[in-house]
Amino acid sequence: MNELVEIQKTISGLATITPEKLAKISERMVEMDRANNSLGRSNTQTTNQLMTLTMLTDSPYRRLRQILAQIERKRTALTEHYFRYQKSEIEIRDWEEEDTELSRIKVEEARAGMESGKKYIEGALKEIGIFQDAYEEIRQNNNVPELWDEEDAELDEIRHHIRQAFRQSHRDMILHGTITQGNAEYMEQYGIHLQTARNVIAKYIATCENLIEEGKMPNIDHLYGFLDNCVEVFGEEYIKVMNHIGIKELVRSEWLFKGNIHKDA
Repeated sequence: MNELVEIQKTISGLATITPEKLAKISERMVEMDRANNSLGRSNTQTTNQLMTLTMLTDSPYRRLRQILAQIERKRTALTEHYFRYQKSEIEIRDWEEEDTELSRIKVEEARAGMESGKKYIEGALKEIGIFQDAYEEIRQNNNVPELWDEEDAELDEIRHHIRQAFRQSHRDMILHGTITQGNAEYMEQYGIHLQTARNVIAKYIATCENLIEEGKMPNIDHLYGFLDNCVEVFGEEYIKVMNHIGIKELVRSEWLFKGNIHKDA
C-alpha cells in the first residue's frame, strides 16, 4: 500500500501541501523505497568494519569479542521484532473478524508497520552477515584457533594493553606535548616507568619528524612497527607490578571458560 495515496484520498485542507504536491511526493516515493532497500541498515559496511568495530585496538580477540557483541545486539533486536510481527498477525485476524470501520483501519495500520518492519529485519540480517564475514577473516588472518576460548583471549591482553598505552601516550605527546595523567597511570599499571615511556615516544616522534623533513612520510605501518617494538621491550614489565601487589598468577585458568576441550590434550 502507498500510504501517501491514501493520505491524498482521505485528508484535505493541508496548509501548504496541495493534491498536486502530494501526488508528486507520492510518485517519487517509488524511488525512495528502492533506494532504502539498497541500504537497509543504519551503517555502511565500511563504517561497521573500520569504525563500529573499534579497530584502534590491535588485539584480534578484542575485535572478535566486539563483533560477537554487535551480532548479539542485532539478534536480540531481531527476536523482539519477530515476536512483535507474530503478535501483529494475531491482532490482524482478530480485527478482521470484528470487521468494523475502526478495526479495518487498525488492520491497515498493522500491515503497514509489518511491511516497514521487513526492511529492518532484512537490514539487520545483512549486518549480521557482514559481521560474520569480518569475524572469520579476522580470525583466520590473525591465526586465531577456530575453537578459541576465554583463556586465549586473556593471554593476549598484555600485548593489547601495552600497545594501547603507547598508542594513546604517543597521541598525547603529539597533541599536548606530554603524557596525560590517565595514560601515565595506564603505563604504571603495566609496569612501565613514565619517564622511560616518554623518552621512547619522544625518540620515535623525532624519528618521524626527520623522515618527514626528508620527504619520506611515515605511514600507519610505521606506527604499528613502533607499537610492536614496545611490546617486545616492555612485554614482561607487568610481572614487576604483580610482584609488588603480591599476585602470583594473572590468568587463573580454573575460572575461565574453555571451549576447546582438546587444547591441553
